Amino acid sequence: MNMRVSSLSKKDYLRIILWVILTIIVLGYFRNTLRKGMNDFRVVHRAAGRVLHRENLYNFDDGHYLYKYSPFFAVLVAPLGLLSFKAGEVIWLLGMCLCLSFVLTQCKRMILGDKPPPLYLYILTILFASKFLVREITLGQTDFLILVFVFLFISFTDKEKYFLSGLFLSLAVMIKPSCLIFVPYLLYKGRIKLIVYSAITGALLLLVPSLIYGFPTNLSLLAGWKTVMSVSSPPLLAVDLNQSLFAFFYRFLTPTPQHVNILNLNYTSVKVLIYIIILSLFFFLLFLNRRSKYAEGILFQHRECIEYSLLLIFMSLFSPLGWVQNYSSSILALMILIYYVLKTGFRDKFTVSLMLLFFILVDLINFEIVGRRMNDYSLYLSFLTWGIFILIFCISRLRLSKIV
Repeated sequence: MNMRVSSLSKKDYLRIILWVILTIIVLGYFRNTLRKGMNDFRVVHRAAGRVLHRENLYNFDDGHYLYKYSPFFAVLVAPLGLLSFKAGEVIWLLGMCLCLSFVLTQCKRMILGDKPPPLYLYILTILFASKFLVREITLGQTDFLILVFVFLFISFTDKEKYFLSGLFLSLAVMIKPSCLIFVPYLLYKGRIKLIVYSAITGALLLLVPSLIYGFPTNLSLLAGWKTVMSVSSPPLLAVDLNQSLFAFFYRFLTPTPQHVNILNLNYTSVKVLIYIIILSLFFFLLFLNRRSKYAEGILFQHRECIEYSLLLIFMSLFSPLGWVQNYSSSILALMILIYYVLKTGFRDKFTVSLMLLFFILVDLINFEIVGRRMNDYSLYLSFLTWGIFILIFCISRLRLSKIV
């Protein structure tokens, strides 16, 4: 026993201490989350109950907590409607933990394959993504489940099992239509068969609620989903917690209540500008993919992990409503950069400095540390979006440097 203890190095002791501290914090945090209640999970639980009673899913009387997912997703989670809210909340929380664990494992496999991760890779990734992960768990949101479906889609695409790949992409789209960002990339890569399977499985999933509601009522539900998506988004475009590309430019280029605008352009002009930037960023991603064949070394296991990390970020950035928790999708990009920094022994001082700046802008500036007023002001100034721009720059620089 003494020999085993004495064989532990200082790094082993430090790692154990860090994991113990993290475990205590997580357990305390989960207890606090369950005590307060996950407000966004109430939307899911209520929709599950409505499916069981064949009630309308899209009711504007629900106010802020309006159900905005597809009718199929309500059918998928319908078993939760059989449970009390508290019981369902515990199940949902445990499910989120399992989903996050799966996502972290898949990120590591894309970067390292079956090789063991370097010391602190997981804990540093969780630390840098903590702003997104904490809010996701606090609210009881669906982003972790979306990421599970997306990583399964990527995994089966690599194995050329296109039916399963298309099915999981369709499942992700049933929760958030912004997952369609992968379709143009698949088209560029010539994976037409996968796109066809995605379209077929997506159409079938949209018809599933007909088994409960009947076909005519299901059509009404789909129309209701479309109405909710189109009507509920515009009033929230400039809200402080919205950190999408749309919110970024609307806040700075149009008159807003926060008075942080530097120009007073009309909404139509800004919207055109945003779409030009979205197209430019997407074509830049395709350019990066073409540059991958000039890489001088293979630092990452998956040949397209940089492209997929950017697509995952774009999934939230290009959405009209890019809430803080939605940027849990940046977890692959964060793990890539953290692995690169650890692997190169912190020699790339420029990347290290930018990652520290990201951590300050995104993670350190929160109301627990700097107070509510400073936190709100950072949201008005889109600090989080600036942090995402830093990630995009760092990831792109890796590809352009021919390191990977």
